Amino acid sequence: MAAFRFLTVTILSFLLLSPLLKKSSEIIEKPLILFIQDNSLSIPMGSDSLYYRKEYPAALDKLINQLGKKNEVVTYSFGEKLNNNIKTSYTDKTTDISDVFNELISRYSNRNIGAIILATDGIYNKGSNPLYTARKLIFPVYTIALGDTLFLKDIILKKAVCNRTAFLGDKFPMEIQIKADKCNGEKTEVSVIKNNQVLFKKPLSFSGDKAFQKVNFILDAREKGIQHYSVLITPVDNEVNKSNNRFEVFVEVRDTREKIALLYQSPHPDITAIRQALESTMKYELDVKKINEFSEQPDKYDLIILYQLPSLSEINALTRFISSKTSLLFFLGTQTDLAGFNNLKTGLQIISGKNIFSESLASFNQDFALFTTDKELIESLSNFPPLLTPFGTYQYSPVSEILFYQKMGNVTSTLPLALFVQTPGKKIGIVTGENIWKWRLSDYFQKGNHDSYNGWVNKIIQYLSVKEDRSLFRIKCNDRFQENDPVEFEAELFNESYEMINQPDVNLTISDEQDKSYPFLFGKNDKSYFLNAGTFPVGKYNYSASVKVGKKLYQKTGAFIVNQMNLETMNLVADHNLLFLVAKEHDGEMVYPEKMDSLVDKISSREDIKPVIYIQKRFSDLVGNLWVFLVIIVLLAAEWFIRKRNGIY
Repeated sequence: MAAFRFLTVTILSFLLLSPLLKKSSEIIEKPLILFIQDNSLSIPMGSDSLYYRKEYPAALDKLINQLGKKNEVVTYSFGEKLNNNIKTSYTDKTTDISDVFNELISRYSNRNIGAIILATDGIYNKGSNPLYTARKLIFPVYTIALGDTLFLKDIILKKAVCNRTAFLGDKFPMEIQIKADKCNGEKTEVSVIKNNQVLFKKPLSFSGDKAFQKVNFILDAREKGIQHYSVLITPVDNEVNKSNNRFEVFVEVRDTREKIALLYQSPHPDITAIRQALESTMKYELDVKKINEFSEQPDKYDLIILYQLPSLSEINALTRFISSKTSLLFFLGTQTDLAGFNNLKTGLQIISGKNIFSESLASFNQDFALFTTDKELIESLSNFPPLLTPFGTYQYSPVSEILFYQKMGNVTSTLPLALFVQTPGKKIGIVTGENIWKWRLSDYFQKGNHDSYNGWVNKIIQYLSVKEDRSLFRIKCNDRFQENDPVEFEAELFNESYEMINQPDVNLTISDEQDKSYPFLFGKNDKSYFLNAGTFPVGKYNYSASVKVGKKLYQKTGAFIVNQMNLETMNLVADHNLLFLVAKEHDGEMVYPEKMDSLVDKISSREDIKPVIYIQKRFSDLVGNLWVFLVIIVLLAAEWFIRKRNGIY
């Protein structure tokens, strides 16, 4: 008994020291085979469509099962993006192979990857060249060459180009681009249909195995709203793919333009440069007048541009413009009366003892967030000539947003070259430089067009001319989506105190051109609402949203367009050369579907694709060991049994 008691106390005392037990375990990690299947539309569109629909999926399952006997196989499908598990529905409308490689590198770093098997036709229409992206891979790549490399008889309606917006009563052009393969001597016709009525028809004939034609015509904007046009090409005999013979076009016809007045005191090349930028789009109705000839009420306009007003040469009464609710855009220059401008209290004060001007370049403010600025414009700014800006002390409202800063040489100052001020009921924009006509010429000299110059002028005009929505219920939705993009809505609801709330439910109904309705209920965020309605087929849709707050019912209506994506049908000739090069550069091999079973032997015979054995060493707490606990219980039980048997207490 003494021995049992001694051993028990000794063990318990030893455990109080928290001893650790060192263990080594062996982990065997099988080679990881990543099987990636192309699920894009182009796969079954060749002459062997039936094979890819029925026979190929069964052969694919057999190959994966054989690979899984000695390896760990993970399967994916791709098209628009990488998806878990294999899909052979061939529904994806774009193909991005480079994104597949980038995603696999990110997911499987530091894993025992034996090989990648990529089953695709090599056609990509999104992302960068996969041959260059694949160079980041450090393991073998095998490719299964799907699709057909032969040029088949096919007429392709590549594109139908026209203005996204037209105005009621106007005419607008449409250009149709047609490509024909293996159609030498064939004849067909192209037609434009609206509401089952043929608006335009023209016969076509092709010469040579490869032909390209453009067809131009003029359409009338006779009805307002979203107009749906179908462009059709009659198929020729034995044409394999007829899915690319149709193109849907949507044009929004508006019945009003935004009215803009451009007022000045003295002629200047800048006035012509501003007018030409506004006339580059059909969105505006522009009146260009001298200030003393302008007698209209300012509230009739969406925006008034005051060029170098108030002027030094004549006293201009601008009170009516400041007191109106119409947004204003000031262009300052050498003819501007700065003292008179300061008296207008626009949100910018320029204190200058004399009428002195200096040359300043434009520097984009990276924190500007009122509207997006094109990357091309930001890159072009450094090459644009300087503007003449007033020299003095600039004081501007702390709530103003600066688009461009003034830059002198290599030093960017905090002085604004273009800024915006939001006042109660209106917006004010101020450009503090003269000679923007030089920007227009410089833009054409650099790129052969005026796109960057026109872009920034129209972005400013659009921001200032759009009226602020002060309604208590608002719906935000893009007016155009691609057919593979989810249609998303945002909603905001305010009470009478103009506080944002989201307790009531917001219902939304989307209806298509056949008056079929789709009801939805908005989800609730922190204080607003959000709805992802999913993807919709090509067409135009109307929506109606409603919410009830107390006894008041608020409603909003709108429309959006789902545009056709036909990238996959534009090119159906498989690029097996790309697959061969990718496999060759990564110590792999390209095989055709009928021989893809050979990949099992090819991968099994490689010496570098083997299981990896890891020895894992770890320390565990001896206190939690079951056997130690059992030994203590046995010792205590033995002592208790002996005492009980011998009557010792």
